[in-house]
Amino acid sequence: MKFQVKAVRLGEANVSIHEIDARDAREAESAMQLGGYVPLSVSQLRDKRPQPRRDAFPLFCREIRTLIRAGMTVVEATDTLATRGISGRRDHNLAKGLLSRLQQGQALSTALQGLDGTPPVLIAAVRAGERTSDLVAALDDYLRFDDLVEELRRKVVSAAIYPLLVSALGLGISFFLLVVVIPSFARMYENLRGRGSGVTALMIQFSSFVSANQTAFIAGSLLAICLLAYWVTSGWATKGVKWFISHVPFLRIRVEDFHLAMIYQALALLTKGGYPFVEAINVASSAALSPRLSAAVSNAGQKITRGGSVAEALYSEKLCDEVGHRLMAAAERNGDFYLAANVVSDIHSQRFELFVDRLTRVVEPVLLMLVAVMVGSIVVAMYLPVFDMATRLR
Repeated sequence: MKFQVKAVRLGEANVSIHEIDARDAREAESAMQLGGYVPLSVSQLRDKRPQPRRDAFPLFCREIRTLIRAGMTVVEATDTLATRGISGRRDHNLAKGLLSRLQQGQALSTALQGLDGTPPVLIAAVRAGERTSDLVAALDDYLRFDDLVEELRRKVVSAAIYPLLVSALGLGISFFLLVVVIPSFARMYENLRGRGSGVTALMIQFSSFVSANQTAFIAGSLLAICLLAYWVTSGWATKGVKWFISHVPFLRIRVEDFHLAMIYQALALLTKGGYPFVEAINVASSAALSPRLSAAVSNAGQKITRGGSVAEALYSEKLCDEVGHRLMAAAERNGDFYLAANVVSDIHSQRFELFVDRLTRVVEPVLLMLVAVMVGSIVVAMYLPVFDMATRLR
């Protein structure tokens, strides 16, 4: 990362401005002090080059792993991806951002750290591969971690698609009946029998109001759709869903299974790569999606740093149940944290998959029934007067 440092050289009165590449502000201050300056202020400079999207990293890892296996160096592989890539392609922007840093002599992990949005787990995995001189294995481990996360996310998306389509179809049919079909029945009904009563009258009044203000109603509907699209794309929908989940204990526990599966998979990846458990748990805390779990992982790391038991620290922060507690206690005795963390991750991911599967089986028939009741009620309210008129005409 680049920092702008305002500093004064000892014995001089002029303030000078410097740009320094450093990992953080403290490192930038230390570099200035070693040069004989007294730092006055440090501010991070934003990189004006286009930053890669987060989903570009798995694609880049797959491609660079293939090229390294073919015998290329990291710089050659990155240069190949940057040269042959299509402008605007996800991995092309990432390769271009890394290439200049690699040509300056930076390690791949350091170059990745200089890019905004790089997953901390990827940086740690690459750094572990650089330590063991087996970058391909490190990339394989990260891709397995990413595959687990994406598989769980795909299950959620797949489970949500069908209910959304059913809801949209039901609302569309209801809108068509109210705006197009019912006004014709309303005119016929009024000519033969008058205004009517009950639910049919209310429905006819609403339909007549929509027909009389059709332009305003369509404009309002389009505005509502645009606002809904903005609400979803701006991230407010995600915040609303998270707020709802956090206030429903049953849902919160099940979603935490997804987060814990990610955390333990990250721990498995890092401990397999040779990281000490304390260092691995610090990286895992930055990879946690939930603020509560991130704080809990950090607290557990502090307890372990002070000499506490790994199993007790995780259990006291509610990061594992009794099964996970015993697995981590066994890992403390034999030092096999990788296998224990992998098993705990599998347990939580299976719980989350089972929850999504059960929720889908419950929601789909309930939603179908609600849509059928909504559309059926409109149709019945529309046709009952027709049957009544037929009886009277006889």
